[in-house]
Amino acid sequence: MNGLDEVPESVNRAIVLGIVLYFTLVVYAGVTADPLARDVADAVFGLIAIAVGATLYRESGGERSAILGAGICLVLGGISQFAYLVTRAPILDLVTTVAVFVGIGLYVYAIWVLD
Repeated sequence: MNGLDEVPESVNRAIVLGIVLYFTLVVYAGVTADPLARDVADAVFGLIAIAVGATLYRESGGERSAILGAGICLVLGGISQFAYLVTRAPILDLVTTVAVFVGIGLYVYAIWVLD
C-alpha cells in the first residue's frame, strides 16, 4: 500500500495548491501581523488536514492499517482546528497539533517502514 498513489491528479494538485496557499498566508500574516490572515491560514490548514485525511481513509478501504489511522487522525485534527477557530479553547489547539502530528507519523510509518 502506498497511500496516495491512486489518487486522481486533480486531488493531488488541489492539496498542493492548498499547502502553498497555507504557507503564503502564514508568511503574510507573520509579516503584516494581520489576525484575519492568520485565521484564514488556520482554516486552510484545517481543510488540508481534512482533505488529506479523507483521501487516506478512502485509500485504506476501511481496512485496519496505519494509513487508516493516519486518515482518522488528520480528519480529527482538521475538525478540531475549526473548533479551535470558533471557541479559541487552547485545548483544541493542542488536540489539533497532536492529532496532525500523529497522523503524519502514521503516514510516514506506513510508507517508509511497512512498504
